[in-house]
Amino acid sequence: MSAPEPGRWCVIGAGPSGLAALRHLVAAGLEAECLERADGIGGNWCFGAAGSRVLASTRLISSRRLTEYPDHPMPRGWPAHPDHRQCLEYLRGYAERHGLPGRVRTRCTVEAVEPAGPPGAGWLVRTDGGETTAYAGLVIANGHNHVPRWPAIPGTFTGTLLHAADYKSPTVPVAIAGRRVLVIGGGNSGCDIAVECSRHAARTVLSTRRGYFVVPRLIRGRPADLRSERLLRLGLPVWLRRLVALRSIDREIGLPWRHGLAAPDHRLWETHPVINSALYARIDAGALVPRGDVAAYAGDEVEFADGTREAFDVVICATGYEIALPFIDCRLLGAERAAACPRLFLNLLHPGRDDVAVVGLIQPDSGQWGLTDLQARLVAQMALAARRAPRAAAWLYAIRQRPAPSAPIRYVDSPRHRLEVEHFSYRATLERLIDAFGRRLRREQAAATAPRRRPPVRAGCRRASPGPG
Repeated sequence: MSAPEPGRWCVIGAGPSGLAALRHLVAAGLEAECLERADGIGGNWCFGAAGSRVLASTRLISSRRLTEYPDHPMPRGWPAHPDHRQCLEYLRGYAERHGLPGRVRTRCTVEAVEPAGPPGAGWLVRTDGGETTAYAGLVIANGHNHVPRWPAIPGTFTGTLLHAADYKSPTVPVAIAGRRVLVIGGGNSGCDIAVECSRHAARTVLSTRRGYFVVPRLIRGRPADLRSERLLRLGLPVWLRRLVALRSIDREIGLPWRHGLAAPDHRLWETHPVINSALYARIDAGALVPRGDVAAYAGDEVEFADGTREAFDVVICATGYEIALPFIDCRLLGAERAAACPRLFLNLLHPGRDDVAVVGLIQPDSGQWGLTDLQARLVAQMALAARRAPRAAAWLYAIRQRPAPSAPIRYVDSPRHRLEVEHFSYRATLERLIDAFGRRLRREQAAATAPRRRPPVRAGCRRASPGPG
């Protein structure tokens, strides 16, 4: 084991969240390095890498203005929703701007993480090369799209069964042209894949458990999330924002029942938004057939919940991912079981330790990178206070013992929404915490470095003369 370096932090993952964490730790004057298992930085946006889940056709579903880091705007000439190539270029430009590449160790897989001792003693990180290194602190930022979640469907399907994690294009890993394709799952990946397959397959069916509201990327030529952001900034109540949004969506692409689909069993924004401008057009053209939930597999046939059966050549399960941190016992992060979802304050901070955080363990209803920038700023403040400002650290500790602020939206209870946050209120909470914590941190640091003044000598008193020697 290498000797510990005082104050040195380890960041696991060089995707958007890990880069933000590394940038803010370094900016705070702390030593930090990032361990990345892939060949380069970019995480999920490195199309073609083993851990990447993007498609050849992937582009952002949130606008660039609500996705970008606050100190590194995307180029103005880019489209409102950049594609994965532009996203990777942007992330690498962000890393270069802040001098991060030299602090990232690529092709370095973390195999195990454990505490070096009691809270505050740091962490031991073992990598695939057999090296174990002691760090003062740990930021986990490896993402949460690694382990596919498969639907619990009885029976056996004898055709080609894929998860969306492995689907890349209409030709990779399997040729879709002329085949009968079923896509299971009504989230963004499922809808994108179904629309793409409907342009190549002989027949494409989209199976969903419930009805969903669909939001177009653009409303009257402007990104839909920017229009929604304006209503949030005006402070309108949820019911009024919902009414305005539904009318705008209806004018742009129509609501589900305008296209023969069942009405959702929830209100707008109570599930993660489905952003798609082509889905309804493909359904209206008969190129994409919506169906209900799948009940069972039976050879090359699929039985649906309504009792009907249909034969398919390919089934693609776009059913999300398990939350998995395979290198750490998640009970160390507040979870009830070793492999369960961590239970953290704001999905970010351990309730009792100042030497660990998980950045990016959220699924916002808008862009994420600006939120992870705020998360990283708070983590850097926490790391700094733990070393230099004990009273500020104690204040943050007390804050973490309180219940987290309740979200203005109550989401449908499903695994899909375990990490869901309403971006506007979550961002405001982080900004308030950063401002209040930062003031305490600066005051305490200033007091510690201010020169001590000698007490004034009272009138009529003489200083004692120094003794001999």
